[in-house]
Amino acid sequence: MKWEKILIDSVKDGTIRALHLSKIPRLKTCDNWKDVEPIGWVDHKLKFAHYKGGLVKLNDNIYFVTDQTLNALSEFVTFKFPQKITVIED
Repeated sequence: MKWEKILIDSVKDGTIRALHLSKIPRLKTCDNWKDVEPIGWVDHKLKFAHYKGGLVKLNDNIYFVTDQTLNALSEFVTFKFPQKITVIED
């Protein structure tokens, strides 16, 4: 519960900490993808993971959607990410 509250406000001024990025859950399925609100695009490589995709908001929670998922959904829903999110190393 504590992490969920921290993650809701983790993206500020187009930046996010690498620790917060690694804690954000991935959104793989959704009942209605049109309810998903794009926040920003992330392309950052950590030590053991490469985050390439978008940060989105759904039901007041923040999620990460991979580039592969976005490509698969591209024929049904168009996402326009307003900004590129810069990842700050801890």
